[in-house]
Amino acid sequence: MEKIGEVELGLTPVVVGVMKRLSIHEAKHAKESGADVIELRIDLLEDEEKSVEKVKEFVAMLKNSQSSIQMPIIVTNRKKEEGGSFAGTEAKRIGMLNSILETAEVDAVDIEFFSPAEGKSMIIEKAKSLHIPVILSFHDFKGMPSREDILRIIWSMYEEGGSIAKIAVTPRTLSDSLLLLDLTHKVSSEGKLLVSIGMGPVGRHLRVVAPLYGSALTYGFIEGEEGVAPGQFSVKELRNMLLKIQWNFEQTTNEKIPNPRHQISPYRACGVVGRAYGNKSKYLNSKFKTKRKV
Repeated sequence: MEKIGEVELGLTPVVVGVMKRLSIHEAKHAKESGADVIELRIDLLEDEEKSVEKVKEFVAMLKNSQSSIQMPIIVTNRKKEEGGSFAGTEAKRIGMLNSILETAEVDAVDIEFFSPAEGKSMIIEKAKSLHIPVILSFHDFKGMPSREDILRIIWSMYEEGGSIAKIAVTPRTLSDSLLLLDLTHKVSSEGKLLVSIGMGPVGRHLRVVAPLYGSALTYGFIEGEEGVAPGQFSVKELRNMLLKIQWNFEQTTNEKIPNPRHQISPYRACGVVGRAYGNKSKYLNSKFKTKRKV
């Protein structure tokens, strides 16, 4: 069973709180809001925090045996082409990420699948030597590749050494959203760890629904901050809606959910998300009622 820190993947939905400051207070808030893991976005740190030494100090404080937080940490240094903010050269970006892996006790690393081969291989090899998972990620903020292209990217991620394949795309239609759910269910049913994320207004509900189809992680911002990707929910919202969906499933089937791969109708699941989120319910329910035959 693959783990990020002590958090097992593939059993229940895992909520990741995205952090853009080296703040113990925010990490504590993330945990209290329902996060299982935090993602430390190096590219979003303030200039005075953006150093290997400061990141090392923060991680050490978080991992201290006396700390009440002690959450697993994913580290990434996202490039601009895939929604990040790192302003330096590619060599500097990869070098900083590699140095953090060497010196800080992080639990997983995220590197873009379409990063230049040399730097990507360096990060993968370093992570493997440290026995921590590698998340190979792909982001499309304008739309979605074809089903065949998405599958090609996913299987190439595993072939190149990725422990987890992460696909973040922007569905334009409900058919796109259903395609992504179907892919997620099928790939995860084969025992592979896949993270599927829908961005933008049409794909937003997938951040809550996809974990029920096997998506290993779902990402949210910390309450009081702003989202770092289109359509992102807060950690608290994600946790509350996931609990609502699971409770609804148990109530209507009299079954327990042993893992997120149980099938649940996307139409019913999205309706529950709408009710949990408030005023969005009419929009979600009406859309799925009119498009159900797609």
